[in-house]
Amino acid sequence: MTGATTLAVPRVSTAIRRPHLLLPPVCEPRTQPDPREVVLRHPVTRSVLMPAAEEDWPVPPSDPTTRTRLPDPAPIAGAIVLAAVEALSGTRPVAQLARWLAPEVFDQLSARVAGAPPHRRRATVRSTRVYRVSPRAAEACVVVHDGARVRAAALRLQVHRRRWRATVLQIG
Repeated sequence: MTGATTLAVPRVSTAIRRPHLLLPPVCEPRTQPDPREVVLRHPVTRSVLMPAAEEDWPVPPSDPTTRTRLPDPAPIAGAIVLAAVEALSGTRPVAQLARWLAPEVFDQLSARVAGAPPHRRRATVRSTRVYRVSPRAAEACVVVHDGARVRAAALRLQVHRRRWRATVLQIG
């Protein structure tokens, strides 16, 4: 076989081809920091025994667009006084007022309900006047007719966990 030509067969590699790791492109460093980017500072270590100070625990400023608006305190004041008068007359359990009254006010009302004789008359709210003392406090005067007589009630409402809560209640 002198004149025969041999064809070169390409060799197939039997080695396992590993995939190449593709890295994201490297960005060029910016000359000015992005104002939307959060600047990280060194972490501050605090002990449980260390007293808290205003500068150590900064409060972010509140955004008025994301803040939830409080409801009008007038209907809430009327409902609280009406429920309290009904609890005093024995037509409503005083436990239903627990979430709307401060603990001290609830205890005083519970003690007053325990000594009152029950009578079954329907109470109605005649009028409600509210004066906003501050964005987080309001004072109200409510006139209630309990079936036998007309009563006046005064209460102070303060914001507690984003809702109104009576911190003072006086029923005449």
